[in-house]
Amino acid sequence: MAILNRHRRGQRGHTVWIQCRYDGALSGVLHSAGLGGVVTLTVDGDSRLRSHQQLDLNARKGRFGVVYMRGIASQAGCGFDETSPGEDTLAIDYTLSFPEAGVRVQVKTTKRYAVDGQEPELTYSVEDSWVQKWSRVQVPLYFVIVVVPASSEAWVAHEDAGTSLPGTAAYWVRLSPRQFESSKTIRVPRSQRVTAATMELWHADVLELFRPLSTGVSS
Repeated sequence: MAILNRHRRGQRGHTVWIQCRYDGALSGVLHSAGLGGVVTLTVDGDSRLRSHQQLDLNARKGRFGVVYMRGIASQAGCGFDETSPGEDTLAIDYTLSFPEAGVRVQVKTTKRYAVDGQEPELTYSVEDSWVQKWSRVQVPLYFVIVVVPASSEAWVAHEDAGTSLPGTAAYWVRLSPRQFESSKTIRVPRSQRVTAATMELWHADVLELFRPLSTGVSS
């Protein structure tokens, strides 16, 4: 890591900005506010589009999260029908297809969390319009948070041993429209990590839709 530029202002409570080059890209800005030695590192390598790029960082995160889930669906052998642009009438990103029926999935990708984080839950605030749309869904509905590193350059690593996705993972929770009557925050347990085996759990939820309801009357 090579320091490219350093700026200091003032004598007390000074601000220091250090620009550094890491893996061939401008990757960080170190900001020291002089408050008890507290230092915050903010990765800033994706703020400008390069000449070959069309998607800004937010757009890249959105696409990466959905494609990540498509990869897991492929591994599990399940159908994956992504919602077409302009047809997102249910606030979902894709339908995961099983032989009997499909489930609806909304995906959000964030750098706010880390795979090795200690929080028992990941939270996400929902919009009222999403809740209204979700209320129309009659099949199982899931919310997925995909966690990625701050810099998109770290999302995919191409090593001699193979390609990997370091620092990336997804977590899920099943939604019920009634849960938003008291709170507009979704809480996703870190223990519920998305893997190929998760598709079996979601399939079991689908099969529950076709179980005959018990009438409580014996013949």
